[in-house]
Amino acid sequence: MTTKIDILIMAAGASLRFGGCKLLAQWRDAPLISHSLNTAIKLSQISELSIASINIVTGAYHDQLREFVQQNYPSNLNLLSCPNWSLGLGHSIAYGVSQLPLENSVLIMLADQPLIAVEDIQRIIDLTSENPGKMICAEFASTIGVPALFPAEFKKYLHQLTGDRGAKVVLVEHENNLIKLLLNAAAFDVDLPADLVSVAQG
Repeated sequence: MTTKIDILIMAAGASLRFGGCKLLAQWRDAPLISHSLNTAIKLSQISELSIASINIVTGAYHDQLREFVQQNYPSNLNLLSCPNWSLGLGHSIAYGVSQLPLENSVLIMLADQPLIAVEDIQRIIDLTSENPGKMICAEFASTIGVPALFPAEFKKYLHQLTGDRGAKVVLVEHENNLIKLLLNAAAFDVDLPADLVSVAQG
């Protein structure tokens, strides 16, 4: 029986260092968030037996992101507006996970990692099929983090995240149940306006 996976794209932050809604800023001729959304949608099309839903956790810019998604994407994308997004990424992840079916695995992505490709996520899913019960995460720049896939039994730890304690905390605390995938593309995320230019021609 194929394990069902809910995709959770984190897009709740205020982008203070960027100075505005970075997820709607242009990167490679498209709003930044569209790259992660397109990746998730393409993945669901080729892995339709395993991808149960695509969910976007919003917060500071919920209204703007909702308008963009409703105008440009199919209605089967779920927007989850986190009421306490300002308390940090951990709260947003905990809220997002709480809105998903208990029995499904969850794949956490960041909306500001535009270099992550469909093939990268598919490798993560393939690894979880080969290693049932194990978390799978990206390894990059001498650290680990998301994208990461959490089997259902680890979601209780995601529920407990608070403040700025993100999913990496769960990965580190349960490293004996973790498979790491070298994924250099995960090292790039957009924090500053200059980041939109730094690899724009790559």
